[in-house]
Amino acid sequence: MELIERYLQEIGRHLPRPQRADILTELRSALMDTLDARGGDTSEEAVVQVIKEMGPPQKVAASYHAEGQYLIGPALYPTFKLVLGIVFSAVIGAQLLAIVIATGLGGDGFSFYDEFLQIASSLPSALGSVVIVFALLQYWEVRPETKAEPFDPRKLPHLEGDEPIQRGEHIFGIIMEVIVLSFVTQFAAGGGFAADGSFPNPVLHRYFVWIVLSMVIGIVLDIWLLWKGRWQMPTRLAKIGSNVFGLIILYILVQGHNAWLAEAGVGGFLESLLLFSEPTAQNLQIVGMAAFRMGLTIAFVVTVIETLVQIYRLMKPKLNETEIEQLQKTVGKMDRVNR
Repeated sequence: MELIERYLQEIGRHLPRPQRADILTELRSALMDTLDARGGDTSEEAVVQVIKEMGPPQKVAASYHAEGQYLIGPALYPTFKLVLGIVFSAVIGAQLLAIVIATGLGGDGFSFYDEFLQIASSLPSALGSVVIVFALLQYWEVRPETKAEPFDPRKLPHLEGDEPIQRGEHIFGIIMEVIVLSFVTQFAAGGGFAADGSFPNPVLHRYFVWIVLSMVIGIVLDIWLLWKGRWQMPTRLAKIGSNVFGLIILYILVQGHNAWLAEAGVGGFLESLLLFSEPTAQNLQIVGMAAFRMGLTIAFVVTVIETLVQIYRLMKPKLNETEIEQLQKTVGKMDRVNR
């Protein structure tokens, strides 16, 4: 019977919040009455058949929206959200790619504040363009004629709070983080990043404690996620917080490398490779510093993308805590009755 609650949960994501609880109660009652009328068969096949007859979640939810004039109506809104997500991803991705290219070729690095303002100023215009297009489609009463896959209730999302983590991914991440942390710590303890070390890097040497702290936080968080076994709001908030802390450290490191390379009179990473023609200790240090800057910039971009994904999953339409608790209680009661 959990399938019914997953179905109702998905419908609830598309319903107006004030009427959501009443509508879900009405739909649950209708589904249960239909099952009772068919002999009380609560097998998975019987539940799937009843759900299919009621229809896909978005279609059922759309029937409860008030009639009237829309800027973007219920029929177009799911497509609007999909297109808007693609456009936003393309805009942000293009800006982040430009950061990496500028760092590699131009050597000017990047200013977090300037790049943030540029992305922030691009998103409203992208939003406006998409809204105008869909408003015109709504005005002309254009309806998408897409051949959607047949609705399969078995593929409905799990109940809120039950999204499992990828255990293998986190175990691998912990192993790699511990190996890197052990190597870097031992290397630094031997004076490897110091001025007279085997690989002098004054920026890493200066902020080494903060680098280690960021890595330790990541390891502890992955261990906590393995223990919890699933994504919940606290774990997502912790992941976002850990990423934000890491982004601050990465930004400081990139800016530190920018300042050092500027004093050395070196531009981008490709320009620094020309110094291999004269492999002096100073030139090799410059190449290493430029390589680190490129790697740190890529790590910054990847972490930004991961953080945005976590924020999206945290903010996507969902039921509130009371509604989630009600669904889970209903599932438990139904399971006890069936036993």
